[in-house]
Amino acid sequence: MKAHHEDRARIYECAFLLSPEKRNRVMKLWEVHKYGADSFSDPDYVCIYGMLPAEWYRRGIRLLARTAVECVRDSLGQLIGKHVESVIHNVASAMKFIVVDPFAGSCNSLYWILRHVRNSKGIAFEIDRTIFEMTKRNLSSLDTDIKLVNGDYKSLLRDYRFPVDYFIIVYVAPPWGDALNEITGLDLRRTKPPITEIVDYIDNIYKEHPILWVTQVHETVDPISLADLKKRFDWSALQIYDINSEGMKHGVLLGTSRWKPVSSPPIVSLSPATT
Repeated sequence: MKAHHEDRARIYECAFLLSPEKRNRVMKLWEVHKYGADSFSDPDYVCIYGMLPAEWYRRGIRLLARTAVECVRDSLGQLIGKHVESVIHNVASAMKFIVVDPFAGSCNSLYWILRHVRNSKGIAFEIDRTIFEMTKRNLSSLDTDIKLVNGDYKSLLRDYRFPVDYFIIVYVAPPWGDALNEITGLDLRRTKPPITEIVDYIDNIYKEHPILWVTQVHETVDPISLADLKKRFDWSALQIYDINSEGMKHGVLLGTSRWKPVSSPPIVSLSPATT
């Protein structure tokens, strides 16, 4: 009982949720609300899978403390999904889409991309067994076509081959680790693993397919690392979204391999998701 009162007295900020004592504990609903209220003045901050916390918790969905901090929330996930759709909307209507997420986590980004991309299904890899089991249970209550695999994408992805008429979308969001510097921004060479390593590896596996790369970035990106990544693409576009998450703005670098959009993507509404 004393520990319970001590938890309620604590400030639920990112550092606490990521601490060794808390990071691998399952969040209670009041804790999810407290984290949102304490850190962002919004008890409903952790919206995922198109639901407010009270709804997803009632449906049996659970998050570890570290996942509550690290997951892409609905407001950002929906923007990414809409943006991806705006780029591929002129791709032949008969084309089927495979969306690959090498670093699954909660799968909320993948969930939103699949909601916006027609004829699509997803495959995601999660190396952490605890996160894998929790996300697998969460996804079982959702209407989404995601195959979640436990293991390292580098050792398993070659087992998943697709007909040449499939278009591949790869969502690239590895752990940032110490790649984010307060002054110089996000260094794409220092993520774990480096972004270019991921792109080169997957591109070699699917070198007969057109690919759209969707790389999550920070509002400030180290220019040398950005240039090094962009030179791998036939076409690229950087978009920073006008919403704040944990005191920062996020966005995506879109890039293509073996194709280019036939025209500039149409202007789409980049307003946050509503739940």
